[in-house]
Amino acid sequence: MTMLEISPDLNQRFVDFYRAVFADGVLDRRTKQLIGLAVALAVGRGP
Repeated sequence: MTMLEISPDLNQRFVDFYRAVFADGVLDRRTKQLIGLAVALAVGRGP
């Protein structure tokens, strides 16, 4: 089951959160993605 199937409201809140986090602001989207990749690699969760 997916989060959407289990809880559509929770899924929508996550989508809203994700969009807010990756919206352009002080840092652009690409920079935020690169930071996320660096953190994932640092903790051993990278691709």
